[in-house]
Amino acid sequence: MLQPKNIFYAILFIYLALSVGYAVFTPPWESPDEVAHYLYAAQLAERWRPAPPSEIQQVDSFYKDQPYLTSSYEWFQPAIGYLPAALAYKAAAVFYPKGVLTQLPALSALSPEIPARYNVFIHPEKSIWQTWRANRTLLAMRLVSALSGLVVIAAAFSVGKRLSPQSDWLGLAGAGVIAFLPQFTFINASVRGDTLTNALAALVFWLSARVQFSEKSSSKDIFFLGALLGLGLLGKNTFLYMVPIGFLALFLSAPRFGVNEWKNFFKLALFILLPWLAYYLAFDEARQAFAHTTSMMLKINPDYLNWAYLKTIPGPLLIDLFYARFGWANLSLPWPLTGAIFGLWCLGSGLSLTLFLSLAAKTWREPAVKILLLLLAGEVLALMGALRFNLSIYQPQGRFLFPALLPWAFLGLWGVWQKIPALKQKHAAFWAMGGMLVFNLYALLGVLFPAYWG
Repeated sequence: MLQPKNIFYAILFIYLALSVGYAVFTPPWESPDEVAHYLYAAQLAERWRPAPPSEIQQVDSFYKDQPYLTSSYEWFQPAIGYLPAALAYKAAAVFYPKGVLTQLPALSALSPEIPARYNVFIHPEKSIWQTWRANRTLLAMRLVSALSGLVVIAAAFSVGKRLSPQSDWLGLAGAGVIAFLPQFTFINASVRGDTLTNALAALVFWLSARVQFSEKSSSKDIFFLGALLGLGLLGKNTFLYMVPIGFLALFLSAPRFGVNEWKNFFKLALFILLPWLAYYLAFDEARQAFAHTTSMMLKINPDYLNWAYLKTIPGPLLIDLFYARFGWANLSLPWPLTGAIFGLWCLGSGLSLTLFLSLAAKTWREPAVKILLLLLAGEVLALMGALRFNLSIYQPQGRFLFPALLPWAFLGLWGVWQKIPALKQKHAAFWAMGGMLVFNLYALLGVLFPAYWG
């Protein structure tokens, strides 16, 4: 009964159940920027082109500006990440046209009186069943979005097995810890463009780990690696920091670096650029979005280049907005709880880094060493990318680190796995998965549900 394969299937099933819980218990539009993401997906479904530039400008503070808050202000994002939501919208519109959004609710301005302190929008006093009966399209889009998490979990299980070939327990622990991370299930169970790119990033790490076991990278591996990276760039601009992982994977997999390896680098760059160039050449809306991104989103705000500002980023980025903060980032869990879990991860990561450096000093050719280096590079690049983004716009949101969830999980677990006996690894896996599952259930049933429906 407790065969690793059965436990893996149980992890997938529990993840889906949790995702349904977050999708249903989070009221309509009470997820970050969900209105704008919904409108983008709706426009994509209706036009099969990227969203056009929004003509509505922000004129008031964010939570008080009804026209802006309910506009398509995410129009500058690439379109690929919205394809699953657009397909769900199209299907729901065909089978239940009455469920298509026609009018958004008014803002409650986070007032404690109208109708609850955690709502950004005013919601009619209806039961959960009545609420979602009137918003079936949005619910369908949320549930389809949650499916992308299955790819991340499966990729984690596979990478863990390659890191610890003698047993499946490290892979199960990594898959379970990711699957039951509260912020992961919450964000996945909402409409947005980055859930698909998180899945693509997980596949990049999976394929990068797999090629370390080959004598040389095949053309097929290079093609798929380039395609994953190219599609990721068309899903989220911040996916750019994943691109070096592909080149590092090819470099590490080469027994020696010569002319053929340079050719592989060229092939990978070509496979990355072809879909990217095709997209931006095909759509004028995409070119306008890219111009907007490069001219506005990439500017460094000189007021942010000081310690007083920088010290406000790590707390939300690495702790509460990474582990569990819901709604429009206005529903928090107790800091001692999220801080304690972050502390455990730091201890595990410190042990992993110490043992990795010791092992790497002896040999660089072990596949596990090369995989760990790829994971470490992914974590560092993710942190650098998030910090760079926050030098332009203050958004220390932990979900921006989710493309590096596989590195996060295994940096926290691998070192511990090297220090415990093989016979105890099963128990360690259950403690890791069970602890995160209890944390998730507390977040869902003890915090989120009472805040909105209590």
